[in-house]
Amino acid sequence: MFVLLSLLCSCAVLAFLFHYSKKRQVILQRKFDTLVQLRTLLRLCREHRKLSHHALSAAITDKSLHSTNTLYAEIIDCSNNLIATAPFDNKPMYRIYQLKLKAMHDDWHTRSVSRNQIIHGKAIRHAMFLMDEIALAWLIESEREDLSDEYHLNWQQILESMEVLTQLRLCIPDSESPDGFMRLKYYCDKTRRKLNQLSLISPLSVASPASIDSIHQLSEISSAMSLPISTEEMYSVTSDISATISQVYDQMLSEMSESLYLPLPSIAYS
Repeated sequence: MFVLLSLLCSCAVLAFLFHYSKKRQVILQRKFDTLVQLRTLLRLCREHRKLSHHALSAAITDKSLHSTNTLYAEIIDCSNNLIATAPFDNKPMYRIYQLKLKAMHDDWHTRSVSRNQIIHGKAIRHAMFLMDEIALAWLIESEREDLSDEYHLNWQQILESMEVLTQLRLCIPDSESPDGFMRLKYYCDKTRRKLNQLSLISPLSVASPASIDSIHQLSEISSAMSLPISTEEMYSVTSDISATISQVYDQMLSEMSESLYLPLPSIAYS
């Protein structure tokens, strides 16, 4: 009788542990899948900004409209998958983000270049903030204080870099005036210093050819008497810097995910 009770208790404990492990696996997989989908949306938003920017800078054609509409369909499809994957309590914030994605696309062809850059920048930062929420919740649940402290410090650097880059972009339309160019020079130097700080977090990301070229351009502009490149080239520099910041943050997420569950799949930033 005692042996039978012992066996029943052992089976009950094993069943509980199996159920707990399976439930935890489902939660971890859901967090992982959500991060992967948000990373995809971030990449697609960057591609949409690039396509729409080139179209507005040159001339809007049927081909450019078709390309952005095709890309937008992919964005909405990914967003719908994200909403379907998310836990019930989190679905509203992803629906709100989907509305922002729709607003990003709906009237892009009527905007100025600078306005288009600002709206896309907001959508890109929103995706990063959503990823940050997942990362924070994951770190709290894991009770890994070492990872949490490192993540908080590095995320602060990412936030500051994004803010400085936004200020730099806002200076570009007024860069032909003396005061506007002085502001541009100030934020070029500040952005360069932020990129150097990010190199401590992810040396390989900041050492990429596009990033090194951007730092060189920022240094030249900081010491120039007038803007040595066109405003279109200046926007291209800021896009490369945006990609570098995204890469650094992605490296942070990948390292965290690998420590807590699985490494994130590789993703291309252009």
